[in-house]
Amino acid sequence: MRKIVGLFRFASTYVRLVRDTDRLDLVFALADAFDDSPGLRRMLARPEVKTYLERPLAPLQLKLEALRTLPEGSLGREFARFLDARKLDPNGVYHSAADTVGDAALMKLHLERSHDLWHTVLGFDTDVAGELGLQAFYIAQLQSPLGHLLLSAGLLNGMLFQYEDGDRRMEAITRGWRLGQTTRPLFGADWAAMLTWPIEQVREHFGISPEHVRTAAMAA
Repeated sequence: MRKIVGLFRFASTYVRLVRDTDRLDLVFALADAFDDSPGLRRMLARPEVKTYLERPLAPLQLKLEALRTLPEGSLGREFARFLDARKLDPNGVYHSAADTVGDAALMKLHLERSHDLWHTVLGFDTDVAGELGLQAFYIAQLQSPLGHLLLSAGLLNGMLFQYEDGDRRMEAITRGWRLGQTTRPLFGADWAAMLTWPIEQVREHFGISPEHVRTAAMAA
């Protein structure tokens, strides 16, 4: 009975996300549903994830006021500009507690705290197309089971409710997948240490070219 109830809740959450892709709370609920799943175990077995979990970094603690004071052109300053333009606060979308324990929880915490930095570095916006592009990047680099689920929800939403945005979403997914296959892993990076680096240096570090960023931004 418990499994049936769990499946019903999962399906209900997924259907609600298909109807409203802006519901971040539903995304977090679906992410939590993958705890102890075969897909999550595959992610934990990836070399870059295993290496990170041997010596996990302290959770990122980012404040917009401090980011705005960093040097012009730095990752931190560009990140602040990215957030300000979209009226976002990095602390406003945190879901996992900073004192969380366990390999799966630590992996999710690191991804959650660095998610919008990945947006900034890769050039994907935070609209549906941009989020799908980043999820495709996650799949290419980490085999994310949640990424597959979110892609299906975003495409279903496009087919049923936002048909005119379908081409942009497919283009962003294609760009994200290809980019994830050709760049160095972003997971496990010491983002706090790179906040003062010029953003172009950060991109070069991962093998991301200006053309990659332009094409990702055009897709999303």
